[in-house]
Amino acid sequence: MAAQVIESWKIVKAIDKYDEVIGEMLFRRIFEIAPEVHGMFRFTRDFEPGSEELYQSERFMTHAMGVIQTVDTAVSLLAPDLDPLIEILHDLGTKHAQYGALPAHYAVVGRALIDTLDKTLGDKFTSEIKTAWARIYDIVSTTMIEGAEEAYED
Repeated sequence: MAAQVIESWKIVKAIDKYDEVIGEMLFRRIFEIAPEVHGMFRFTRDFEPGSEELYQSERFMTHAMGVIQTVDTAVSLLAPDLDPLIEILHDLGTKHAQYGALPAHYAVVGRALIDTLDKTLGDKFTSEIKTAWARIYDIVSTTMIEGAEEAYED
C-alpha cells in the first residue's frame, strides 16, 4: 500500500513546479466541493470565492504550496515505523482545531486530494493506487482528528 502511494507521488513530483500546480488544483477542488469553507482560510480574505485573483495571490500560493509540501513530507515518512509521521499529524490536527476545522472538513480534503490525483495521474491512477491513497489518507485524517479532539478537550 505505502509503496503504491510513494511511487505514484514520484510521478506527481516530476511535474514542473508540482507544489504550485497540484496545490492550486487541490484548493480549487476543495472550494468546488465545499464553497462554505472559503472563509475559514486567512488567504481568502479580500477575495471573492472562486475568483482568479484569489488563485493568483501570493497568500494563496504560499498556503497551497505548504499543503503540498506537507503531503510530500507525509509520503516521505511512510515507513514500517509510522511514529514520526503520527506525531506530526497529531500536532497538525491540534493546529487545525484552532482554525475551526471539523471532522467533516477532513472528508472534503480527502475527496479533493483523490480527485486531484485522479486528474493528475490519469490512467496511472488505477483502482489499486486509488485504494492505497484512500487508506493512507484515512490514517492521516483519523490521526489529525484525534489531535484536534484533544485540543478541543483542553
